Amino acid sequence: VKLHFTENARKSIARKAMSKNTGARGLRAIIENVLADAMYEIPDIRTGDDVIDGVVVDEDSIELGSDGLVRGAKILYGKGALDRYLSKEKNDSETTEASGGDQEAETELPSIVASM
Repeated sequence: VKLHFTENARKSIARKAMSKNTGARGLRAIIENVLADAMYEIPDIRTGDDVIDGVVVDEDSIELGSDGLVRGAKILYGKGALDRYLSKEKNDSETTEASGGDQEAETELPSIVASM
C-alpha cells in the first residue's frame, strides 16, 4: 500500500503542529489521528477490486468534519487507483493554473476513493 501526502496537507499538518508548540510529538499525533482508520482498514486481506492500492492525505483529510473529528485519509481501492488519482489531480491542477484561478480547485473524487 502506497501512502501519499499532498503539498497542502504537509503544510497544514506542519502549521497545526507549530500552533500547538509540541514539536515532533504533536506532528506524530496529528498524523496518527488522520491515518487511524486507514491503519485499521489496511491489514485486512483483500482481493480484486477490493484491494487497497493507496492512501491519500490531502488538506481536506486534516480538516474537522461536522462531528468535530478529523475527516481522515482517503483509502483508494483497486489496482492502479493511486496512479489514476494522482493523474486526475495533476490534470485538474494544470486546468486551474491555465484558467488563471488562484484558488485551489475542488476536485470530485473517483468512485474508488473512500473517505474514512
